[in-house]
Amino acid sequence: MRGRSRLISDMAQMANGAASALGGIREEVDNIVKQRTERSLNARGLVTREEFDALRTRHDAVAARLAALESRLAEQASSPKKAAKKAAKSAGTRAKAAKKS
Repeated sequence: MRGRSRLISDMAQMANGAASALGGIREEVDNIVKQRTERSLNARGLVTREEFDALRTRHDAVAARLAALESRLAEQASSPKKAAKKAAKSAGTRAKAAKKS
């Protein structure tokens, strides 16, 4: 009876060992497939969704800044006297800030 339970226990341990080994192999195969897929996409010049979203966010920020600068430039072109006063005032403010730092 004891020999039989020990045999079953040994078989259970062997099955657990095989299952964990197969789990490790599965992870390795997943990593290899992922790496090869990324390499293939990079070779074709494609980007991931995260990279695309990051670049799109940066593009939107630059586009908004450009629109603000263009409107400021148009405002300065329409009223040269006001623009000169604003430029002098902002230059003075910047000089004061530089002295404080």
